[in-house]
Parts: sequence; structure tokens; C-alpha cells
Amino acid sequence: MYFALAAMSGAAVAEGPSVMSLDFCADQYVLAFSEPEDIVAVSYEAADVNSFFANRAAGLPITSGSLEEVLLRKPELVVRTWRGSMAGDAMAARLGTDTFQPAYAMSQADNLKNLISAAKVLGGGAKAEAMVADYEARWAKLKDAPKSKLRAVYMTPSGFTAGEGTFVDDIIQLAGFETVAKDAGMRGWVPLPLEKMIMDPPDVVIGSFFNEGTVHISHWSGGRHGAYTKMIDDLPTIMVPSRYLSCSGAFFVDAAEYIRAEAAKLGLLGADVRETAR
Repeated sequence: MYFALAAMSGAAVAEGPSVMSLDFCADQYVLAFSEPEDIVAVSYEAADVNSFFANRAAGLPITSGSLEEVLLRKPELVVRTWRGSMAGDAMAARLGTDTFQPAYAMSQADNLKNLISAAKVLGGGAKAEAMVADYEARWAKLKDAPKSKLRAVYMTPSGFTAGEGTFVDDIIQLAGFETVAKDAGMRGWVPLPLEKMIMDPPDVVIGSFFNEGTVHISHWSGGRHGAYTKMIDDLPTIMVPSRYLSCSGAFFVDAAEYIRAEAAKLGLLGADVRETAR
């Protein structure tokens, strides 16, 4: 099997395996590091608005991600994140197909490690080294950029927000803003506190997934409350394309750069910035 051959060589082989990805987060690794001729299929979501490398998926065969399709197409390697199962992996392995599932990334550094580990099994080690080097340089530049005194709040269509410890809160801070979540001691993904938003409104609203047409919003959703729609109407608002935020912060540098660029257009990073504390 491919994994066994790669392990015996002590390094990633020059040519990649024939590969199939089962979901749009797995697609991103395959589209980043595999050659088109090595791609047996990508998921049916690979070319939609949530896919960072959607343009690279054009014209590629697609799969629903079912085990039956894996067994029928017989790729050497299956890449998956949330779709599929361990039982399916075991059955595919018995027929000669390996499976790679990146570790869940809890930090920006973890995302860079995942790029390297995915590239090794996909035969794209050199591409990953260049990509990680580029990300690290841009990451350092963002960390050293002047910071704003303004407090930002992240809002989803369902009325939830990203608290401390989430990749979205980390990205907003990397972009240069203070966050309401940090100020209020909110952790994880939690409902937006309506009373706090009214009594102590943020300076900036940052949102995503509002205009994509791919997210169902219940009539009972907290995000429909008039106070929140008024915030979006009245406050400087940055809507981040979902492709930057849909895969656990894999593209955190791009997301932070986008927020910072939009903030500059709105004049939010002018006179009210402070130099990064040393």
C-alpha cells in the first residue's frame, strides 16, 4: 500500500498516489498538493462557495463520499476529515486503499502542521514547504502590525458568536482587533448575549455565512432578532467570505488579511491603532 511504501523510503515519494477526497475540507488538501491527473474524485462540494480552492476543482470528477464509491473507484488513498467512518476505513484497507485523516487543528500552528502531514502522504512536500514558509512570514507580519483599540464581535446567522479558544476569535485578534468575547470572558461557541450587546455594543461587527445561500436559518434563530440586524445596519460591518472560515481555520492567514484589508477600507485602522506591546 502507498503508506507502507512511503514509510519504507523514509520520505515522501516523488509522485503522488491516486487519491479521492470525501468532504470539502479534505478537498482542500487534495486540491493544494495533488496533481489533477492523480485525483480520482473530489467531493461534490469541492467547487462551491465554502471551498477555498474551488477554482481548482473545476472539471474534476466528483463523489458523494459513500463507501460504495470508494470501493468502486479503488483509489490508492482516501483523504477525509468529517465524512466517512473508521469502519469504512477498515473495509477500504482490506481492499488496498489507505485513508488519511488530518488531526483536528486546535491552533494556528496545528493547521500548519496539518499542511505538512497531508502533503507528505500526497507527494506534495515541496509545495507544502513553500506554502508554510509563506504563511509563517505573513503570520509574523500580522502579529507585528499595529493593533486597533476597537472591539469586534463575531456573528453567525444563527445568533452565535466565537468565544475565546475558537479559531475565529484567534483570527479576529490576529487581524488587529480586540474582541467582545475576550472582554466578556466568553469561551467556545455560545449564543450572542443580547443584553450585553444592547448595553455595551461593540465597535465592529464581523460575520460570515450570511449571504451564501448554503446555511438554513430557522425562523426561531437568535440571529433574526431586530437588535442584531440593527447592529449590522448601524455599525461598521465586515462580512468574511465563508471559504476563509469553513475548515477550522486552515486558511487563518488569508482570513486575517481579508479582515484587516476590509477594516482599512472602512477607516478602522487609522488614528485608533496602538503599537503592538513588546
